[in-house]
Amino acid sequence: MSALQQSILNKNRKDKFLLVLTLPSILKDRNKIDANDRASEFFSLDSIQYSIYGTVVPAISIPDIDVSYGAQVSKVTSYARPAWTSVTVNFTVDNSYNNWWVLWYWLDLINNSTEGTFNYNNLIGTDSIAKKTTQYQSNITVYGLDEYNNKKIKFDYLHSFINGLWI
Repeated sequence: MSALQQSILNKNRKDKFLLVLTLPSILKDRNKIDANDRASEFFSLDSIQYSIYGTVVPAISIPDIDVSYGAQVSKVTSYARPAWTSVTVNFTVDNSYNNWWVLWYWLDLINNSTEGTFNYNNLIGTDSIAKKTTQYQSNITVYGLDEYNNKKIKFDYLHSFINGLWI
């Protein structure tokens, strides 16, 4: 049996991704029915739907090093990989901003926008720093889909956290 021959016109589309977000443990007990009530710290778990687009993979690099000898410079590999860059995930905000609100609240729990401190509401008590950190982290999976919405590739981002929110 021969391999399937792909058309040269088959290209990855920038809107064919599926994002699966597991809420961090600090947010899991914040469910409520009315997703439009922004006067409280609760939100509807039904609002966690994201239509994402763009390329959602981190830049991966192994830097080179200049080695001078005589009047010439050669490049050699550093054999080292620097820390991963942050991944930007572009998504369409729903008409009530509910999916945006969940992310904003997650970011606000990491550093309270009014008080400017971490854990202002004392939601995680006085546990160790390692336990505090894991309560704000989440596992995120992004699937790349083909033109028939079949999953073709999977990117797992373990121990992830939000570090910015832009519209």
